[in-house]
Amino acid sequence: MSRVVVFLFTLCAGIFYSTGQNQHEHPRLLVKDTGKKYILDKIEQHEWAKSIFNEHYDKVSPYVERHQSDPEWILGRYLMNRVEGKRYTHAYDDGTGHYIVRYSGDAPVPTVRVSTHKRNPVTESGAPYVMPSLEELVPNDTSMYIWALNTETNKKDFIDPQQFVSIINGEINDLALSAAVIYWLKEDESYARFAADILDQWAQGVFYQEPIIGACRTGLLDIQTLGDNRYQSLILAYDFLYPFLKKEGYELSRYQHVFEKFASTLTFRGFWNNNWYAAVSATLVYAVLSLDDKEKQDYYLQFVLERDTIDGSCGRLSLATTVKEWLTPDGHWKEPGGYHNFPVSNLIKAAFTLEKNGYPVFQQYPELFDATYAMLKYSFPNLYVSAFGDTGRAFQSPETLEIGLVIATEYNRPEVPGMMAAMNTITGHGMYDRSKSGLMGLLTYLPDFPEGVSQPYVWARSGELDFARFYFQRNGTDEKQGLMYGVQGASYNHNHCNGMAMELYGCGEVMGIDAGTGPNYEHPLHQGYFSQWAAHNTVVAAGRSSSIPFSGAAGKKNIGQVELAAMEPLPGKNGVSPYHSFTDTRYLDISTHTNQLRTMGIIRTSDSTGYYIDIFRSDNQISNDYVYHNIGDSFVFSGQSGNPLQMESAKYPLVEEDYPGFRFFTDVEKMENVRENVRGLFSAKDRQGQDIFMHVFLPASDKVYYRAKSPAVRTGGRQYFNRPLPLFTVRSEEEAWTEPFICIFEPSVSKENNTIVSVERIAELCDSENTVIRVWHKDGSAQIIFQGNCAKRIIKGDHFSFSGSFGVISTDVNGNLESLYLGEGHHIAYSDVKVKSIDAPASVFIRLDDKNEYSVSGNQPVKIDLSGTIINYLLTD
Repeated sequence: MSRVVVFLFTLCAGIFYSTGQNQHEHPRLLVKDTGKKYILDKIEQHEWAKSIFNEHYDKVSPYVERHQSDPEWILGRYLMNRVEGKRYTHAYDDGTGHYIVRYSGDAPVPTVRVSTHKRNPVTESGAPYVMPSLEELVPNDTSMYIWALNTETNKKDFIDPQQFVSIINGEINDLALSAAVIYWLKEDESYARFAADILDQWAQGVFYQEPIIGACRTGLLDIQTLGDNRYQSLILAYDFLYPFLKKEGYELSRYQHVFEKFASTLTFRGFWNNNWYAAVSATLVYAVLSLDDKEKQDYYLQFVLERDTIDGSCGRLSLATTVKEWLTPDGHWKEPGGYHNFPVSNLIKAAFTLEKNGYPVFQQYPELFDATYAMLKYSFPNLYVSAFGDTGRAFQSPETLEIGLVIATEYNRPEVPGMMAAMNTITGHGMYDRSKSGLMGLLTYLPDFPEGVSQPYVWARSGELDFARFYFQRNGTDEKQGLMYGVQGASYNHNHCNGMAMELYGCGEVMGIDAGTGPNYEHPLHQGYFSQWAAHNTVVAAGRSSSIPFSGAAGKKNIGQVELAAMEPLPGKNGVSPYHSFTDTRYLDISTHTNQLRTMGIIRTSDSTGYYIDIFRSDNQISNDYVYHNIGDSFVFSGQSGNPLQMESAKYPLVEEDYPGFRFFTDVEKMENVRENVRGLFSAKDRQGQDIFMHVFLPASDKVYYRAKSPAVRTGGRQYFNRPLPLFTVRSEEEAWTEPFICIFEPSVSKENNTIVSVERIAELCDSENTVIRVWHKDGSAQIIFQGNCAKRIIKGDHFSFSGSFGVISTDVNGNLESLYLGEGHHIAYSDVKVKSIDAPASVFIRLDDKNEYSVSGNQPVKIDLSGTIINYLLTD
């Protein structure tokens, strides 16, 4: 890799970043020596802190005790190059940063083994291996292979450890850090000796090693710079061990040389155009601030704070550029939700240490406070976020919130109430236990949360992530009874090829799921299925939908992007109706030149019941496949009467290379020539093991129905982790624009307590511009639902009419009008009650009670006709 040429500014003292830092003060990264009593008091007075200390003490103490009589036990299990003549100083990758191909050089002491591959080892079919424990490792092993448990055969295989190298060494590094902290707090030199011996063996080897030679993604001790984070614990351990190291005569200059190697590697290597550089920020800052040479420290700090080191795709961005380019206005990292916590938590930890050492970065970049709790805004009611893109199903990181609160309370920032509301929400859901926050919590978190800050977290009804073209609607925040969906599709780093994909929530779970990632990004299953159309709740055009050019690897895949046509409520706005909301999105499938339109809505029928409507148009003339995945143990199609429909084994229709990935479906069955309304039922369990169900209603059509199983996924909750899940598809072997796919989804906690009995398409009012359906409920109430491509087009029935993007007429058990909802439209009427917008398209909701009294809310001026009485309203939300 050719390095970017940089010049150190020659600055007078005090002009460059003034820190007031004593270069010989230790510890200085996470806590100062003057804070020792503060930490000890925290342990003494707070059960959560005492629990953390005891956990680390109990874990490391047996190793420390053994070390006093057998120091080679732990040192021999560190993965090193130990054979004379093979104490390698150089490792070479394959040219792309994927794996090591050869070694060279010979140091006078053992050197640290580098990870041989960027992924953990998996079997050919993608099943993981179980890493051996420290006790199971061969001491002073000179082989490049280890024994690991094959989860498919339940037998041990002799394998290339790949990323296990860094993980195993990282486990020992963490023990060293635990011992170093205990030494600092309790002044027991047996813990210092244990940690120092590990640190010194490591540093002696790294002193002679050079960063891996090859692609700029390679690190110092790992095939990826990201893997160098596994050695962060030893940099922190040095900070706490310094007095002991100096007293015992350890060669301190050796450590300084090693820290500068880390600083240089992480400054100029890795990638700046994704999360890589941010994800190593904490390790970089710890290494830089551990340098005693102030001139060298300032040299590297300029790249942390304000100067970018871009060289092609290599290098890193400064904090100044990061805040501008990689954080949304509300602090979300511009990648899938599961990627937010990784870079942001490292940025926040780095910023915290900079603050501790005199660099007021939080004051300079208050956006960092927003980043500490941005994820919660986009969460489903169970606090997990959508799994779109190359990610799993993450939730708001309490670590970033805790660290942010330390700084925010110190500066008395206005963000404190919002941050505490987020913290209260997480802890109230049982998703966070401070006693599990580790050494970072023990050393840095506040002993108690700020007093008098107990306001509830304010959930928005709707929202968007613009870079991902992610649009969501939420109705209710109760974990069990809340409803929420998200529609998403765009080209960005770590996106998937999914067109307009959606997820659905119900009964406390994300039920209609996105598949997330496969075994790893290079695995054929990920590239051929998980990152492709068939793994998502979307529509595939002509059996060919794909990125241009076709790609399934990590990184940005060009699929174009979803465009928002209409939405109510708009992001951050109040809804005009407590019972209704919708989104209208459009998309051009650039691989097949197919135009698509998706209208989704929520209709709430009570505090505990409601359903989703999904209308999807796709104008491909060859074929269109509507695909839907749900958590569950089974899925059954039935007729209107409820009797299961007969299905036959089949092969899913594939087109040439099968870019969408249909070939990975198993247990495929189909039925065709079904001329009646069709029902479906997904039977599932929630995380507590209780039965939950997703009812599906499909109005009669001449389309072909399939059901199948997906490959094992990891986004279906712990109860369905790494299990195949049921799915269905509806296939049209002609365009599906004139007669779109129409699905109603209703979650329920039992087979019987759902409310919908049937859904019918009012065919005479449906065409290429409008869809009208009627939903009947068991109690005799009903909704007439309207979808319009153009808000100006008028639909007229016997006693109703409509023009708009979305509309709902609700009638009670006696057929009397209960409410009207107009979503971004010009007109809606039922019998002698009419609503008409005056100027621009309006959203309005009118509710009538049994006394014929009404209430109205809306967002634009409208004219209301109530049985001949004309009322003009100027309505604002």
